[in-house]
Amino acid sequence: MHKHNLHRRGFIKQAAGLAIAPALPLIPGMAHAASSNVVVGTWGGDYQNLLQQFISPIVKAQGVDVVFDTGNATARNTKLKAERNSRRGSMDIALLGDLDMYDASTAGVLEPVTADKIPNLANAIDTFKTPYSIPHIFSAMVLVYNKDLVKTPPRSFKDALDPQYKGRVGFSDILFNFNTLFVGLAEGGDGSSFEPGYAFLKKLKANSPKVFPSNEAVAAAFKSGEIWIACMWKARALQWKEAGLPLDFVIPEEGAIPVTFEAAVPKNSRNKDAAWKYMNALLDPAGQVHFADTMGYAPTVKNASLPPELQASVGFTKEELARIHPYDLKALASHRAASLDFWNKEFKAGL
Repeated sequence: MHKHNLHRRGFIKQAAGLAIAPALPLIPGMAHAASSNVVVGTWGGDYQNLLQQFISPIVKAQGVDVVFDTGNATARNTKLKAERNSRRGSMDIALLGDLDMYDASTAGVLEPVTADKIPNLANAIDTFKTPYSIPHIFSAMVLVYNKDLVKTPPRSFKDALDPQYKGRVGFSDILFNFNTLFVGLAEGGDGSSFEPGYAFLKKLKANSPKVFPSNEAVAAAFKSGEIWIACMWKARALQWKEAGLPLDFVIPEEGAIPVTFEAAVPKNSRNKDAAWKYMNALLDPAGQVHFADTMGYAPTVKNASLPPELQASVGFTKEELARIHPYDLKALASHRAASLDFWNKEFKAGL
């Protein structure tokens, strides 16, 4: 996961026992009309629906109402930085992937997290802890394929270069950073640079891959038969299989990359008391089990016990974990903007 606090042996040891795991829009200027409101910046779609279904009731019982500020991660990270000098920020909670959250932390816009503010943090797995955020859920990116149309399971993402898959390889636009790191493994990358991914995507572009605006749009393309192969979180692939899509997935021979989805409190949050309650609720073991059961993401707390069947379906074997490459957040964070620039101007352009 985070190369600065995770060594491979520790990762395998701690992760071997893990399971791989529409709301009201924000009305500008109205989010803090009530002092008990907490504004949560997050993605839309399934993630937000589950936050509303499983997390909101926990804080509602404590007198806290939740308002969602929905958007993509890049916009949310940009907003955190743009508002850094504002006395009153627009979000009380920001949810981001680990790479984006690390980038936000370097801008000095996040409150330190401690167990006295977040009692459930004491149960969080040490691997996933940071000084500036809490770990909410965990997964890894895998190679997903339509088993009805791809008769021989792919062994490597290099298989996507085969002419038989021309126009049949799909990507989710919102995962551009992770996509680039993941495909870069097939070019000899190790998670410390985006450059191998750039090289591979340049080759793949000749095979006319397709880029879709969201994870849900990738699922729709699988359903219609428009695409046959994609890189996606294992948790998402499990959801889609459960929904009846004829999909399977593999960790390629070159490996996969992990991800933690994290939450943090901006320093200029208008309602920090409510924000800390929401952060604690995100680590509630019952909510974590619901996310594992419904979305296929791993709990990040040690006291979230999964039924054996669920553990077996969403977990990783030791052999698979050995092929998951933690990436170097510090080395990558300063190159995020360049990664997006390449993705938009060199890879997506003309597809």
